[in-house]
This record gives sequence, C-alpha cells and structure tokens, in this order.
Amino acid sequence: MSTNTVHELKYGQSWLGADEKPLRNPGTVRLERRGDTLFVEARLRDENISDPEAKFNDEAYKHGDVFELFIKGEGDNHYHEIHVTPSNVLLQLRFEVGEKRPFNLEKARVWEPILKSSTEKVDGGWIARYEVPLANLSDQKPLPTRWQVGCGRYDYQPGLEKPVMTNTAPLTVCDFHRHAEWPVYELV
Repeated sequence: MSTNTVHELKYGQSWLGADEKPLRNPGTVRLERRGDTLFVEARLRDENISDPEAKFNDEAYKHGDVFELFIKGEGDNHYHEIHVTPSNVLLQLRFEVGEKRPFNLEKARVWEPILKSSTEKVDGGWIARYEVPLANLSDQKPLPTRWQVGCGRYDYQPGLEKPVMTNTAPLTVCDFHRHAEWPVYELV
C-alpha cells in the first residue's frame, strides 16, 4: 500500500480577481512526498525564457525568470523561500514567522545546500525539479505531515516593464510571503 500523496497545483493571479492579459496557462506544480523527501516538479510555459546570469544565492528574480517554492511545516515558527533560475541557480532563504519588513536578506540566506535541484529547457518553456529532505526545512521530530505551500513565479516577457507574477496560493494581494494564505497540504 502506497503512502505517497501527490498534489497538482495551478498558477493564477487571485489577487487581481481576473488574470492579467499576458497570462496564458503559466504552468503547473506537482508535489509528492516519498518517505521524508519532498519532490517538486514545476512545468512552466514560457515562449521567451529570460535566464539571468547569476551565482548561488543571488537575487536573480530582479533580472529574469525564476520558480519559487515557499514552504512552512505545520507548527514551525519559520518558513523557507527557494528560487531557481532556468539555468539551475538557487537562492535559499529562511524567514522567521512575523519577521518585519524590509527583510534582511543577508541574514535570511541559507548557505548550506538544503536540496537537490535540476532544470531543463523544453519546447515552449522550462521545467524545475527539487528533491528536498524535509528535515532540512523543519526541526520537528517527527516531521510534520501538514505543510503550507505557495509556489511563485516571476516571468519576464519582452515589452513589459515588470515581470508577470503568478502564484499557486489564493493570495488576496500580490505578496508571496503571506504564509497565512498558503494552502495546507497533507504530505504523508
């Protein structure tokens, strides 16, 4: 008997009430827990991939496309934000719940690798994959089975001043850090 749980998430712009005109099926995210590891696969539609030059823990979202995983274990007093560019360059951040803005990104950066990632450019877009040991995200023993998740996306498109931003969470404003609005998923 399998104890794997799979969740399929869809992107949108719930804070607008209706999606922006440039938004056309921006992609989907698949979450699956196997044992104590979370597998994440984002399939991102993109006709014009903007792949910024970046190195580990750079703020590449300011310059080009990124996929973001926001995740918080039930009962944890912190959450993680993990970005990847189309060339598989990561930004890993950890924030305390209730931390005031503006965030101190130097303090939030996680310098030890907390996951394995890979990316692949495909016809019509790109794919991002994460393999995350859940013990790297939560200090709880046993590990939580309920996790709040919101997957964000920055999609830079030709002719637009700002990226098209989407998220899988039903956010009421365009602020991906609103962890109280991230859905809870059973990952058992």
